[in-house]
Amino acid sequence: MGFGQILSRIENVIPKLTQSEQKVARFVLSVPEEVMFMSVQEMASRSLSSSASVVRFCRSLGLKGFPELKVALSADLAQDQKSGYYDLNKNENTTDLVDKILSNAVQSLRDTVGLLDTKMIEKTAHDLYNAPAIFAYGVGASALVAEDIAQKWLRLGKNVYALSDIHVLTMSMANAPKGSVFIGISYSAATKEVVQLMKFAKKMGLVTISFTGFGKSELSELSDYNLFTSLAPEAKVRSAATGSKHSQFFIVDVLYYVCASIDIETSLDKIQRTSDAIQDLKQFDTTDRSNREKND
Repeated sequence: MGFGQILSRIENVIPKLTQSEQKVARFVLSVPEEVMFMSVQEMASRSLSSSASVVRFCRSLGLKGFPELKVALSADLAQDQKSGYYDLNKNENTTDLVDKILSNAVQSLRDTVGLLDTKMIEKTAHDLYNAPAIFAYGVGASALVAEDIAQKWLRLGKNVYALSDIHVLTMSMANAPKGSVFIGISYSAATKEVVQLMKFAKKMGLVTISFTGFGKSELSELSDYNLFTSLAPEAKVRSAATGSKHSQFFIVDVLYYVCASIDIETSLDKIQRTSDAIQDLKQFDTTDRSNREKND
């Protein structure tokens, strides 16, 4: 997992931390320049916590310990420029609005890259490559991500199901061949239907992948693999979970390209076949429409 954008990660993960870890988090955010030169004991004393809380806080961030936190802070503070997250204001100037939306998207992607675990991506991609069937499920904005997964892996010749009906999806998973994969998508990691399907997938022996915002959850604990996106603060004026959606589509793209590269020649051949099939369909539609117009 990368170190990048650690301060933003801390800001956004605070609600998921214990009270003692929150004390540490707020202290780090208040004086990150000083934390880089502290010992664990000094950090515990200054933040009115304990050494154990400091270590737990670091692990909650996905770091191995306090030394890695100091390295991450050093890398973050060394950056000359840092995008941020911005909310919308009343009577917002369109030019300012464009800049804010761009900044939010860039920051969300940077934070997500900082969370990337390349080994996890590679393992997940290989299981998807070998899977006889892939099932993806999400609700609301996450349903769009499930559909994107289906579109991409269908192009690679996989049997992919992104069904919105949870009962039909459950029936399909009940008869899934060994090695099949279920991807549960929930940015909050708390969507009831996704958690239920994840439990069922585990019961059926499917390989399970959770696709959530960063942090421990029941969904991530149930999964064989966890793909985390940044916990970007959504704007009060919110439209279709914009920040989280950008990050989720980015991870899907990364996973897709890694999977396709496992056997690039075969992948390119299958992608070309699907492209040709769509072109044939368009040609057939054009010819059929022309014939109807002549008959009319």
